[in-house]
Amino acid sequence: MTPLLSDEEHIKRLLDDRVEFKLYAAEQHLSKLKEIEKAFGNISKDKARIEVEMEIDCFLSQLVGAVDSLLSQISDRLDLGISRDRINFVNVQSALIAKTKKIDLLSALDMARQQGNWYQILNELSNLSVHRSFLKRVISLYDFTSPKPEQVRFLNVQRELEESNNPFDHVMDMEVIPYLEKSLQQVRELIFSIRSSEPLLQQ
Repeated sequence: MTPLLSDEEHIKRLLDDRVEFKLYAAEQHLSKLKEIEKAFGNISKDKARIEVEMEIDCFLSQLVGAVDSLLSQISDRLDLGISRDRINFVNVQSALIAKTKKIDLLSALDMARQQGNWYQILNELSNLSVHRSFLKRVISLYDFTSPKPEQVRFLNVQRELEESNNPFDHVMDMEVIPYLEKSLQQVRELIFSIRSSEPLLQQ
């Protein structure tokens, strides 16, 4: 659990470490989303949708931003010499290979960002949220006893990209909040794994 912000040491860490700041910010947006769900019963309510969309959009932006901040941190601390406007996975990976020979540092991220893998889907959701909502109400086909059978899920980004005919028939397997919780955990674990393998990233 993230320490309370009254902890001065934790505050300093958040202000000094942009990666941790963005993870913390994503966590706060997720907490707010859960508060909205509690207040309205579920996040499919029309009256809640504007707030829901704002929190999800901010969550996705901060979570993807945490990985981008890590790439920037890698460039700085390993002295890769990449200008800030050119920091991305491809450029950082190329510089790592050319200047440090640390070809495995970003292997976990490389795998996660491949087509159809979890980070590629997360990143695509963040990109597409700029243009429109990717939330869809669905009715549970399996639990007719549930007092809240209506659920909200993300549209299946992979199916949308691959099919032009009525992609709105396809949604992800997980509801929105469990998916976001899992995504936060995956990004945290990914960043921890990368940082743990390089002493310069632990300073």
